[in-house]
Amino acid sequence: MGILKDLIIPHMGSVENARLLEWHIAEGDSFKEGDGIFSVETDKTASEVEASDTGILVRQLAQPQDEFKVGARIGLWAPPATPKADINAALAELDRLTTPETASSPAPSEPPAPAPSAPTNGAASARLSPLVRRLAAEHGVDVTSLSGTGPGGRITGDDVLAAAGKNADPQRIPHSLRRKTIARRMVEAAAIPTLTADMEIDLSALFARRRQTGPKPATSLLGELAHAAIACLKDHPALNAHFSDDAILLWSAVHLGVAVDLPDGLVVPVIRHAERLSAGELTQAIADLAAKARDGRLAPQDLEGGTFTLSNPGSLGPVLRAEALLNPPQVALLGLAGIVQVPKAVPDGGGFAVEVRPVVRASISFDHRALDGGPIIAFLSAFKDRVEAP
Repeated sequence: MGILKDLIIPHMGSVENARLLEWHIAEGDSFKEGDGIFSVETDKTASEVEASDTGILVRQLAQPQDEFKVGARIGLWAPPATPKADINAALAELDRLTTPETASSPAPSEPPAPAPSAPTNGAASARLSPLVRRLAAEHGVDVTSLSGTGPGGRITGDDVLAAAGKNADPQRIPHSLRRKTIARRMVEAAAIPTLTADMEIDLSALFARRRQTGPKPATSLLGELAHAAIACLKDHPALNAHFSDDAILLWSAVHLGVAVDLPDGLVVPVIRHAERLSAGELTQAIADLAAKARDGRLAPQDLEGGTFTLSNPGSLGPVLRAEALLNPPQVALLGLAGIVQVPKAVPDGGGFAVEVRPVVRASISFDHRALDGGPIIAFLSAFKDRVEAP
């Protein structure tokens, strides 16, 4: 192609497929290294692809919502200051080489086949706009049965929506790549023999310690509990592991996955070397990753390499149990249910008194191929002792 260069979907870690979301520059626009060229959605996240060079976008070969394998060509660009005449000549030559030769023309006595006509609505035969076609496809509306209310009997978007409201057919919403991946991974996770063990943990001492230290180490409850769990993993490394068919991989570093609930699905960004962080630093790291996830700024590498996952459904509502499917190949996941106030028997002199205490029921979901109940109960007991320590 000479001066024309390929613009491709870049390789992004373990990602295999991508969907073009939008172009950020138009044909004929110049760009420089670091400029955002287009955005893609993968099975992990949505991200902006930046230019690795300087040039001119000369042709877009894909439209938003088109799906590709990574490495696929979606556009053409040329070096800066390339004469427009040279670009046009190169595009014309490319079109000539890629356009299939026309089959032999029909004999003059054979009239050309008529082009298919647009659906009609009774007497009206106006063309349907792209919007009307899209709405009709999304809502399953047969436009040939409609009477248009637009000029000259033209079918409008309101006509389609009105018809959609009258029928009982559900709206069809295509799955995103992320939802497809979540569905596939949930099927894989459900095939793992998974058990869950719970333990009730009194948070009174933890709340008291946080009041005593004051606001300066800015910690969240989740940051404190994550810090306690990571400390316990050092003494119970069997939970910080990956399972494979021929071995169990025990990791010395804790790469903590933290589940973040988004409108289009759950993501689990990873905090690298979480064992090196204080409770305050974990609090900030969790907040930063959650913000990146909600803003659509996660990179593929932010979602890879986790060794242990923390799920916090209690932050969304007063759930009483946090049982969850695993995040394979990890062998364990800690779920934190909602905090509830419960009456508890507490030591009082030589006997006991009843007090209302804040408690959380911590749940460990574990791969029974890799772990038995003993190590799980030992971990939960250590976690409980650390959190409840005065």
